[in-house]
Amino acid sequence: MVQTTETGEQSLQGGQSNLECPPDTKWAALIDDLNTPAPQQIVKVSVLKAQAAIGDEFVLVQDHNSPNDVVLDDNDEVDLAAGNVFYRLSRCDVRPRGKCTSPPKLAYFVDDRAEITTNPNQTGQTLRGLFSLAPQMRLVRDLESPNDDSIEPAESARFADGPVFYTREVESGLKITVNHRVFTEDDGVTEVMKGLAVASLVYPENPQDTSVRLGDREIGLDEEIHIEGCEAFDVIRCNVKGGYELSRIEREIEQLREGGASVTVVETPAPAVVYHSLKTRPGCDPAATDVLVPIPGGYPCKIDWAYLPESSPLIGRVEGSPQDHRVTALDRKWQQISYHPHDGGGGPAFDPTKHGFHTYIGELLSWLYKVR
Repeated sequence: MVQTTETGEQSLQGGQSNLECPPDTKWAALIDDLNTPAPQQIVKVSVLKAQAAIGDEFVLVQDHNSPNDVVLDDNDEVDLAAGNVFYRLSRCDVRPRGKCTSPPKLAYFVDDRAEITTNPNQTGQTLRGLFSLAPQMRLVRDLESPNDDSIEPAESARFADGPVFYTREVESGLKITVNHRVFTEDDGVTEVMKGLAVASLVYPENPQDTSVRLGDREIGLDEEIHIEGCEAFDVIRCNVKGGYELSRIEREIEQLREGGASVTVVETPAPAVVYHSLKTRPGCDPAATDVLVPIPGGYPCKIDWAYLPESSPLIGRVEGSPQDHRVTALDRKWQQISYHPHDGGGGPAFDPTKHGFHTYIGELLSWLYKVR
C-alpha cells in the first residue's frame, strides 16, 4: 500500500515505489491468474477489485510467494510498479501475518498473455525468451498514445517503465503460403526454391516423404520454382500411419502460443490438448475456464468433443449434454461434454489441410460465449 511520510514523500509497503514512469504508460494487474487492466500505475485496491469483479466478502492479497503475502485494505492504494500480481482471500480466512520480506511477483503482458517473474530489469532479449517470441515478431511497449515504443533485443524492457506489450510481424520481402501457413524470407523463402525446400518449411524432419503441389500442378522435389511472392503450396505427406503426429500438433500449438494462448499437450494417460483460461461471455461466472480436447488416433483427422473440469459450474450451462465419461489429466478429472463443432455443431466440415488444434480454439471460444 502507499504510505505518506512526514516529509510528504510516498513509499510502498513491501517494495520501492517508482513515480517517475511516464503518465501515458499502460498498466495491468494479474488477479487470480486473469488479466485486469488498470487505469494508472497507482490505483486504489477497491478499483482493482471492481475491475476483477471481486465481492466485498473477499480481500485482495499482493502475491510475494510468501506465507506473509501482503493483505490489502479496500481503501489502500497500490503502486503496480512495485508488484502487480494479486489473489483474493475470504475475509473469514484472514489471519495475522508477519512482515513480508520476499520480493513481489511481477507480471509482464505480451499480446494479453501474462508471464510472471521477480526480475524487474528485463531487456528486449530476455522478454522475448520469457514469452518464446518468434524472431520475426517485433516487440512493442503499449502506451496510451500514438507513440508506442518498439523494444529492440538489446534495449531495456524495465518493468517500472510499463509491463504491457504487444507484437507485430516484421514485414519481409518474399512471402509464400504452405499448407495455409505464411512463410517469409526469415523462414528461408528465397527467389528460387526447389520443391524439397518448400516441403522442408512444414516437414523439416522428413521432406523427402512428401508431394508438393502448386495449384493443380505437382512440383518435383528437385524442380526449381521462381518465387514471385504470394504463391500457395500444398505439401502432402506420402506415408500416413495410425496414431497421431506429435510434430504437427506441436507446430499448431506454437502458433497459438505466439498469439498469446496458454496451451498444454498431454501425452499420458490419454493424449489430449488442454486450452487454459478460455474466456466465457462477458459477465459470466466463471469468466474463464480450462478445456480439454482429446487427440484422435490417426490425427490429423476430425477433432471432436470437449471436456470441462469435473466440478465446473459451466457443466449443464454450455451447449451439449454432460456424458458419463471422465478422463484424468494434469492431476485433475475432466467430464466429457457432447460438443461436435465439425459434425453438425455449427462449424465447417473438418478439413485436415485447414483445420487443427490451432483452429479448434475458435470453436471452443464460440461454444463458451453461448453459455447460459
